[in-house]
Amino acid sequence: MSEMRSESDRPNWSVPVAVDGLRRSGNMDDLPRGLLTRAWLRSLTGARAGPEGAQSDLDEAWEIAERGPMPLFLADIHLYRARLFFRETTYPCQWQSPQHDLAEARRLIFKHGYLRRKEELEDAEAALKHFGNATTS
Repeated sequence: MSEMRSESDRPNWSVPVAVDGLRRSGNMDDLPRGLLTRAWLRSLTGARAGPEGAQSDLDEAWEIAERGPMPLFLADIHLYRARLFFRETTYPCQWQSPQHDLAEARRLIFKHGYLRRKEELEDAEAALKHFGNATTS
């Protein structure tokens, strides 16, 4: 008998299934998008670090996008890293800082004309600035 799942729990099981399907398809062009979505979901549920966490999804997406090359995904990954981890007391060791990630996202967004991410970038920059001001007061 199949397990009954509620509508509210749908993202918790459908996103990982979708990522597995993308991985099995062998189409690396779409896998980073699935990994970014799963990283966001994992972050919302508290799974930030470790092999089953948002950080590992972002690292895997980075490896794929860097080899691609897929500069728009690299910009997205920089944005996700800064947005999901800027409040952490220790930024993940292989990443430099949320400020660096946002600066790199800005560079890639404008270099490649990826302006649909401009508003999200500006929102993340404002949040980081506000958070920095709040922690120093």
